Amino acid sequence: MQGKKCIKTRQMVHQIRHLTVIVCFMAFTGHCVVLGQSGLSFSPIRIEDNANLWWARALGDINGDGLLDVVLQNNNGHGGWLGWYEAQNAGKSWKRHIIAQEAPGGGTFACGDMDIGDIDNDGDLDILGFKHPGEWDGEGDPTEIFWFENPGWKHHRIGQASDFIKNLNLTDFNRDRKLDLVVITYAENKFAIFRQDSPKSWVKAKEFKIENLHEGMDVGDIDGDGDTDVATNGYWVENPGGDLTGNWKVHDIDSKWHNQSGDWSKNATKVFCRDITGDGRAEVFISHSERKGYPVSWYHSRDPRQGRWTEHIIAKEMAAAHTLQVFDMDLDGDYDVLAGMNRSRAKALGLEKWPVFVYVNQSNNQLWQRYRVTEVGIYNGQVGDLEGDGDYDIFRLPTHDAKIFEVLVNQIKH
Repeated sequence: MQGKKCIKTRQMVHQIRHLTVIVCFMAFTGHCVVLGQSGLSFSPIRIEDNANLWWARALGDINGDGLLDVVLQNNNGHGGWLGWYEAQNAGKSWKRHIIAQEAPGGGTFACGDMDIGDIDNDGDLDILGFKHPGEWDGEGDPTEIFWFENPGWKHHRIGQASDFIKNLNLTDFNRDRKLDLVVITYAENKFAIFRQDSPKSWVKAKEFKIENLHEGMDVGDIDGDGDTDVATNGYWVENPGGDLTGNWKVHDIDSKWHNQSGDWSKNATKVFCRDITGDGRAEVFISHSERKGYPVSWYHSRDPRQGRWTEHIIAKEMAAAHTLQVFDMDLDGDYDVLAGMNRSRAKALGLEKWPVFVYVNQSNNQLWQRYRVTEVGIYNGQVGDLEGDGDYDIFRLPTHDAKIFEVLVNQIKH
């Protein structure tokens, strides 16, 4: 009997030695990160060799041909144009289209973010544009917000934000089947909601200050009541419904994301909302986009309005994690996490490698297999299905002032 036990023990040791597990980090939440092979691979396609401050970008099929295009502001805040790059030949070649060389009425386009959507409900995607002197040149100056109508690109005014806009989202907040707009500004820490009554009639329904509001925002139904809420750098803001002029109550998720002090890098995050537990409420993913010493985490609460939030750590630490996206990258039916370092900021923090990882969900939202995409950084990376083949690709700059912009095509279906 004793011999049989020894044989079984030796078999178990032999099996363990042949697992792909290399390192397992255990945190107070009981999470585990597995380092190994996931079966993922990506092939790069160059979109532009002379990108110029392409911070603000959005992905969408602008011309309805089934391929994902890239909308952007060129030379952000320094007189650049607003336009889009058309994917051709399954994304192997790209054609540039300029919508406007300057902002309506003259002046520069400048914004920290971009979004697109079918604002006039005619079946195609329209594009936002933001008139501002630039993040450094016009601190405290208001931003004029416009939307450009597809096709033809006639511009229409939405309204005015109090300062330079760091993040924004188009979404239907009051369930009237019309897209509304939320923006946050850095210098004045303002949160603002623009309600669309018609494509040519917008109302600033709410604008107020949130302490240490800075960078990082996404939208989702966080409390599970059927309307869309907002998550931003360690807060979530509850949609009051109705005409959106009511009290947008601010709730704390985790104060470590908005209680920092110091220079411009304080309280800067990336945020993503996704219901990964299937409970009808969006969980909130957060990373720090500028500093080191912070994890990549997701948060869950059984009662977002009254209850505590539980942090689940995906990566124990990732410095300058200026990209955070949550998609099913390996097509196994659960959500995976793309996170990576901004190269220039990570170098300034003394780091010599700037990895980008896909954390592959091992079916329980607690165990993550780490796949290394690259070691040369990513800035405001975005995930989307370039070819319309059902898998998800990665659009990246290595850093904020990189000249090369590319798409890393997922090979899982190739």
